[in-house]
Amino acid sequence: MAEQEFFYLGTIVTNTIENSTHEFLVDVNPICENMSNAAFRKKVLKLRDDAVVIVEQRIRELTAWSQSAQARMKLWIGNTDDRTRAELIQRLRALLVVMKGLEPKNFIRPDPENERILGCVPNPDTRGEVAHVCGPDTATHTIAITRNFCVLPETTVGTLSSMQLTILHECTHFYDTFAALDYKNTYGPRLGLQLAQSEPDMAIKNADNIAFYVLASDSFSFDVRVQRSDSV
Repeated sequence: MAEQEFFYLGTIVTNTIENSTHEFLVDVNPICENMSNAAFRKKVLKLRDDAVVIVEQRIRELTAWSQSAQARMKLWIGNTDDRTRAELIQRLRALLVVMKGLEPKNFIRPDPENERILGCVPNPDTRGEVAHVCGPDTATHTIAITRNFCVLPETTVGTLSSMQLTILHECTHFYDTFAALDYKNTYGPRLGLQLAQSEPDMAIKNADNIAFYVLASDSFSFDVRVQRSDSV
């Protein structure tokens, strides 16, 4: 096996008991059928690294508080009051810590038994999912990846979901970041924008609003603002 194909299985402590063993059950099937596990790990960590840079940029923007920073926050979060701005900065900083700590072992296939151990009720039907986490899992920050994730574009362009958006979205669910929710009928940028306009107190708690606030391109956000001003 090539060095780049090595991956983490677990940790053991050696002892002096003759013929003692420690067993690992290994599933050698790739997480994504369209790439090797080595390629998958390289891809998700690169997308994570790029997302971290953007999160850091958003924090700087919120601190400098330019007109464009206010417009982006108003568009996706729904208001720009000092309390919400301070909360957003604080939680983005917490998100940075978690995202920077992600390693290949954080990304796994869905494992119902593991989710029960972590304190969550497994979803019996994951056909429409691309990924999920157990929010209280602040110890391991495990992200379960489904096959649907593997065919997404790598990054978000316009209104598209993406691998990168999914990683950030899932990280917002952890209780030590945003403890974000997935409100009904709020998936995607269009419904997220409607939520920000009608229910800003919900928008800052909605995973997709946070994810698109961070990752939506400046051109997409600008185009939406122009369309709104033209319709007034």
